[in-house]
Amino acid sequence: MLNEVTLAAQTKIATKDEVRDAYDKGLVGTDVSAYKKINTADILYYIGGAIIVLGIAIMISQNWTTLGTPIQILVTLGSAIAAYITGVLLSKYQDFNGVAAAFFLISALVMPIGLIITLDRAGLNVETTSFMVLISSLLFTMFLASYFVFKKTIFIFFSIIYGTWVFYAITQWLISGSPVMDSDTLIEYWALVTGLGYILLGYQFSTNDHRSLSGVLYGFGSLALLGSAMILGGFSPNQNVFWELIYPILVFGIILLSVKLKSKTFLVFGSLFLIGYILKLTGEYFSDGLGWPLALVLSGLIIIGISYYAVRISKKYITNPTS
Repeated sequence: MLNEVTLAAQTKIATKDEVRDAYDKGLVGTDVSAYKKINTADILYYIGGAIIVLGIAIMISQNWTTLGTPIQILVTLGSAIAAYITGVLLSKYQDFNGVAAAFFLISALVMPIGLIITLDRAGLNVETTSFMVLISSLLFTMFLASYFVFKKTIFIFFSIIYGTWVFYAITQWLISGSPVMDSDTLIEYWALVTGLGYILLGYQFSTNDHRSLSGVLYGFGSLALLGSAMILGGFSPNQNVFWELIYPILVFGIILLSVKLKSKTFLVFGSLFLIGYILKLTGEYFSDGLGWPLALVLSGLIIIGISYYAVRISKKYITNPTS
């Protein structure tokens, strides 16, 4: 097989990039976020874009009271639109794709502020839940449409962010004032569903051109799913028996996924939350008398065991050393 690759290179039947892409396609279901690496220049582009956004924010905060409404809109919404147009123009040239992404980043971060200020000056009440639904839906639609037009991964990234905001805003709007569920419980269930959605999206992206997002989605998905489930389980003396019984299933499910999908992200988060769950149980049920110190000693031994087997699982089953 390797001889065939060598022959293909010698006869120029396939380029190095084509061979690498073919190899990546064989990693179906694998956490391959690192295979499409962001180089140093890309990182600097994004850092530069973030610094520009920070500069705009500081300028606005320092001079807000002295700026008239037209200037406020120009500095915020105008800057976002200008950055977006600049990104579109630069993206037409292959050598400027990284710079274009930096301008798209600036636009995506400043656009919400600009829209909120503009609509507020237009007389809308920006503090209502219905307004939150409106603004998040506008941003989600804009960046999703931008993806279908320009096919840039950064638009998928912000579509997910603003889509998450839409989901939260709509659920908040539907549940608002309901005696069935309070706002705190809503956030926990929202995070639970969001985490599951991120994991499913991460798996979907692991098989296509947006696999660079898989690791990020797996990480935030695991954090949201396991974190919210732990909070739903409650803490002494107000534990929820149902969620405390379900929680080990979720944790071990994430660890098993790390083997199935060859993802270190799942393995790390699953192991950390399993350790947290063990410490939580010892604090709740063995905090009195000599039982707690003994439980902590036992927990320490269990954690050492978990760490040992996590390393073994990583070496034996997860072949991607950088995911």
